[in-house]
Amino acid sequence: MTNNNSVEEQLESLSSKLEETALQQRREQEFADEANLKFEENLLAFKKYFPEIFEKYLHYVPSEKFQFILNDNGTVNIIDYDTGVPMYSDDPLTQVRDQIEQNLKKPTLGKTDHSSVANLENEIGFSHIDLMKNMGKVFADVKGKLASNERLDETLPSCMLFGVGLGYHLVEIFENRKVSFISILEPNEDYFFASLFVADWKLVLEKIDEDGSFLYLGIGKTEEEIFRDIYDRSRNIGIASVSYTWFYQHYPSSKMANWIEEFKTNFHQFFTGFGFFDDAIMGIAHTLGNLDNNFNLLDNRQPMDKSVADFPVFIVANGPSLDQEIEFIKSVQDQVVVVSCNSASTALVKHGIIPDFHVALERTEMTHDFLRDFLSEEARSKMNLLITNVMHPSVQSLFPWTGFGLKGNESSTQLIHLAEFLDGKSITEVLSYCNPLVGNTALSYACHLGFKNIYLFGVDNGYVDEEHHHSKSSFYYKSTGEVAHKPLKIGKQISLPGNFAPSVLTDEFMCVGNIQMGKLLSYFKRKGVQVFNCSNGARIEGTLPLPSDLLVLNSTKLAKQQVVEYVKNERFVARDYSEKVEPLLHFDEFAQFCQTFANILREPANVRSEALENMLKSIRYLYSFKHSVNYLNLFLLLEGEALYTTSLLISLLYNYGDKQEIMPFYNQALGYWIEFVENAPDFYRDNVRVCK
Repeated sequence: MTNNNSVEEQLESLSSKLEETALQQRREQEFADEANLKFEENLLAFKKYFPEIFEKYLHYVPSEKFQFILNDNGTVNIIDYDTGVPMYSDDPLTQVRDQIEQNLKKPTLGKTDHSSVANLENEIGFSHIDLMKNMGKVFADVKGKLASNERLDETLPSCMLFGVGLGYHLVEIFENRKVSFISILEPNEDYFFASLFVADWKLVLEKIDEDGSFLYLGIGKTEEEIFRDIYDRSRNIGIASVSYTWFYQHYPSSKMANWIEEFKTNFHQFFTGFGFFDDAIMGIAHTLGNLDNNFNLLDNRQPMDKSVADFPVFIVANGPSLDQEIEFIKSVQDQVVVVSCNSASTALVKHGIIPDFHVALERTEMTHDFLRDFLSEEARSKMNLLITNVMHPSVQSLFPWTGFGLKGNESSTQLIHLAEFLDGKSITEVLSYCNPLVGNTALSYACHLGFKNIYLFGVDNGYVDEEHHHSKSSFYYKSTGEVAHKPLKIGKQISLPGNFAPSVLTDEFMCVGNIQMGKLLSYFKRKGVQVFNCSNGARIEGTLPLPSDLLVLNSTKLAKQQVVEYVKNERFVARDYSEKVEPLLHFDEFAQFCQTFANILREPANVRSEALENMLKSIRYLYSFKHSVNYLNLFLLLEGEALYTTSLLISLLYNYGDKQEIMPFYNQALGYWIEFVENAPDFYRDNVRVCK
């Protein structure tokens, strides 16, 4: 028999549970009401600033794993998909405040050290190198005199925020910091969707807009997509967007770790391939010189004849694995079009293989001297030359026929495009992804010409053995096998996945070339281009590994010489643009542009934040010319130089000292840049016809 006390205790316990259940139901209803209102406010804000986000998440359906948890204090939590446990503690607000405080005390900062440019050699006498050396000496000086800046300033150039979660951290971060370039990255779309019910995105977006900052949102993307987007942004709005970056990771995640590793591995790409002022003017001078001669310009407006397009093309570069393939290439040379990459021709000719097309990229007169000295006149007389418009005009005199392609992102190319536009002609397509390696140029040519079956030999973009860096049949080695000419290695050593071997060694320069090939092929694969990589070097995205002993060439009705003649006669057209380009050089407009640019840089600045604002203002002025049809060539003249100097100046400004003690050093370096800009118009006038 149950006594009265026991019954009363059970009733009291049941009553307490009912009250707790009712309280929990009220809390859940209150949260639902507030969350739905927050969701509506946030979506309307995204409709204003990011309409594509509004459209996507208006009717978004999360996965079955999606689960909110309401804490006793009224805050909300979410189940972490990787661990299956709540992402936050029972008190997420306190937890996140502690996290922010810790990040502010010991921030993770992405910095770049430019002090080594003080030691650059300047054999050709480039004004760009003189500028870099002078600014680099200031950088080295401040590096030795001021302590490293490890604190987080209230005004920052860049922030990359890895992880949104429920967004508890967003408001506090951006209320207390003004950041010029912001990247918010969240691999899990469900988490971002959840944050729309919790975080005050409306306030965050309005604050970023009020500050005049740039915001990139990477939601649900792979690490490759994120890196490509931010890389493209750095090219579209300036390297200031990554030069000095605060990295903030909100929650642990294997995918987030992969993202961060991707940035670490490829960070060097942000700071290469800008071009520079002397280079741009040299490109114009060389283009004008080439226009005065026979200018056979690539014309691929019509599709290539199918029988020609299917004819096999061998692109031969001078990687070490070429040594194992030369005999095979020799055995089939009459059945394929051989496109040779500059120094590879020295190896091929030595073995009795005459390339059908020789490709060269380096624009200076040294290319002429190299070809004159290391390829016999007899061999050259049997080859055709493929180059870009910025090549030194003397080079084409060494060959019986020369074809030109337009190199993208060049002031000189824009002049040709403007002349075509004003003349009512269609705009000639540029050779996409044609640098930094001559192998990039050759592959771009083969794709843009319209060939569908391309085979790569010696396109190693790296090496298995550090002592064996090129074909030993080429000019790099003596007949005894000893090194005759040491190759230039640019940047730190990197390991890449191999095409046949597990991995290969490379440097930053060749790594960029390898990536550029992958980008080119990602586009041309959609056009039916097949590329087989027969090189024992780095794996190239978009290619199929194929050992040469498994390569079977299909029979074709066409003779090789028919294909070569078709390319020369049907894929190129003679153009005479010389008189049309000359009036478009805009000397007076460039002088006015430089004066305004220098005046912005001269505006007074007493502390870091003011200096940063002036610098970004000058870059915004520069980029205002990027979409001008008439003056894009002026933008391209100074863009590369501005990217180099901006990267160095921002690093100098933030890497060392406090916000005031850095200023004398910064102003000294800035003075060199202002002087350069003010002298640029005269340099342009004096050198626009000087070929080097």
